[in-house]
Amino acid sequence: MLLPTFVFNYTFLILSVLSLVLFTANGDPQALKRRNFIGSIFQNSGSTSPSSSQSALQKPETNDTCKPLPFTQETWQQLKLDDYLKNYPGGHNTTIAAFAESKGVLNFDCGINLRCYAGQPCYPTPLKDWYILFAIQQWNAQRNLMVKAISFAINFVEATITNLLSSMFPSIDTLTIDLFKVDFGVNSAVTMVSNTLFLDILAMFHSFQLGWNLFFNEINNIIVIAMYGVAGFIPIPKGPENDAYTLWSHFTVAFDNYRNALTDAFVKSTDDIIHAGISSPDGIWKQLQNGTFIVPTQPVYLPAAEEDLKNVTTALAVVQVLRALDSFVTIGTDPCNGKGKNGALEGQDVLSYCDQTGTMFNIFRVGKEKKGHHEDKLETKFQRATVIADFFGLSTEFLTQSSLKCQKKFGKFNYFPYTNTTVPRDPSADCVINLPVCDCREPKIKKSADEHGVLSACREAGLPI
Repeated sequence: MLLPTFVFNYTFLILSVLSLVLFTANGDPQALKRRNFIGSIFQNSGSTSPSSSQSALQKPETNDTCKPLPFTQETWQQLKLDDYLKNYPGGHNTTIAAFAESKGVLNFDCGINLRCYAGQPCYPTPLKDWYILFAIQQWNAQRNLMVKAISFAINFVEATITNLLSSMFPSIDTLTIDLFKVDFGVNSAVTMVSNTLFLDILAMFHSFQLGWNLFFNEINNIIVIAMYGVAGFIPIPKGPENDAYTLWSHFTVAFDNYRNALTDAFVKSTDDIIHAGISSPDGIWKQLQNGTFIVPTQPVYLPAAEEDLKNVTTALAVVQVLRALDSFVTIGTDPCNGKGKNGALEGQDVLSYCDQTGTMFNIFRVGKEKKGHHEDKLETKFQRATVIADFFGLSTEFLTQSSLKCQKKFGKFNYFPYTNTTVPRDPSADCVINLPVCDCREPKIKKSADEHGVLSACREAGLPI
């Protein structure tokens, strides 16, 4: 897996440098002072040198309306900028560029791959309007960073899933691929991983703001549609087996399409806001309300969070791969008298463990009978099952106990509480691992399992398998 790893690390390095530079350039309050965006125009001119005199002639006269105020939401409220923007005369037909030009700021061109600058307050923009332009500048910078975040997140997920699948399935038959193809098309299995990672990376870029979570709600359907597209790009091999790297390299095309769909949606959303009237329902005032973007952002060094992102992304990806195989947790299907550790099932291709009380926990999956049969069967084996623990650090005990904890706490199968918020960095947090659990110790389930089999009993208990 040298190629995916190299591509990921290379992209990660570029994004890290770009984000660091952009944040330092755009978000550091001290940088604003160093570049004299604010401080220089409020200094008293005590020198009589020609250069000082010439500079003084160029500066507007300082008065009470140009006294600098802190970059806080309280300042935004104090200046009543929400009402000012929402009720701006002609604001329903005044674009951002037209508003800036009316305040003396020419070439205030915002958009993706564009950087609009507010300039200096009172030179010539009145302070009240300058704070609005500065907030728009901040908003525009964040939109551009989000484009990078989208690409980063997809590359991260793509690398993780490719690494996972190539390790677990060094050779995959056509039936397995067919099952994955169906699952991606129907259930959009990677959506959870990708969407939540976008939000998680976004939270590292900046604290949560109105414009961002509104955007993700807005394109949620696009994400699902994009994942339907993923299924269409997964080829079913003609031969009985293919190596995993060759097979899953086809995901590159699918993820590129996914990336393009999200980026295009983001660019369109940005352009719509920029070209709408500042006071219109779709205008910039909604993005800026409550002083959302008046506080300068602080630089974030992404490599510092790389390991945390890697751990939680791997955990999410493992769960999704297992769910794509219709996997579920069983408790108490057998006594702990096997040849494995502490009496668990034995073998390199099983996911089984026994706790100190002598209770067996397994991860089983729904297998497909060969042609001519119409009933599913209970499958207890996974190819290279030990890779999950040995290579990715997720033991069977951890997977089963975390799933049981989630189901007990929330009373639902596959419950995932992070769809529209950030995923915790810790893989052991609630429901990051959320395989459905079938507790065969319960009398009703046990009786049904004895009579009709574990798979039938667990389905009767409501498991989505």
